[in-house]
Amino acid sequence: MNALQELNDMKQRWQTQTAAGPDLAALRARVAADNRNHRRTLIALAVATLGMLVYSLVRAMSRSTDDAWLSFGFTAGFATLVWVIALWLSRGTWEPRDGSTAAYLEVSIQRCRSVILAAPVGVVLYLAGLAGSLAWKQRLLGLEWEQLLMTPSVIIAGWIGAPLYSLGMLWNAQRHRKRLALLLDLRTQLRGKT
Repeated sequence: MNALQELNDMKQRWQTQTAAGPDLAALRARVAADNRNHRRTLIALAVATLGMLVYSLVRAMSRSTDDAWLSFGFTAGFATLVWVIALWLSRGTWEPRDGSTAAYLEVSIQRCRSVILAAPVGVVLYLAGLAGSLAWKQRLLGLEWEQLLMTPSVIIAGWIGAPLYSLGMLWNAQRHRKRLALLLDLRTQLRGKT
């Protein structure tokens, strides 16, 4: 009889325990780490874009042909388009609006939504850039499409790079969908406490 009473006491204590609350300190630390990583990535991409544009400009200046300047114009225009879309997609994801837990949570939710939306957009931009590059190479080199599609740069960027990039973007979006579900659940929990 005594063992049954102990079991009932343990059951009652277990049922009356409060659930562990969300780890708000971990959320703040995660957002701060995301801020640092976001800035570093943005700086690295800006430097890479600038380097590509400078290289393209120097190449156009050394050749002084209409095709070289047209190539530079397309490159600069496409780079600008990609940056405008990327900045538009990342609006509201830079910093929390204030120091509150709700603000940290909202910026994390917005970042997840931004990454999820950016995945298909990134794949489309990659494929558009690849198609434009192929069309431009075909025009400049005068190769048949079969020959062009078997050049080493097309094999690397198109046949290998496009599927790998697409799979990576879609995998990352799926990872962020799971994180978004957790964050939305956390937001519901926090709203329930107030």
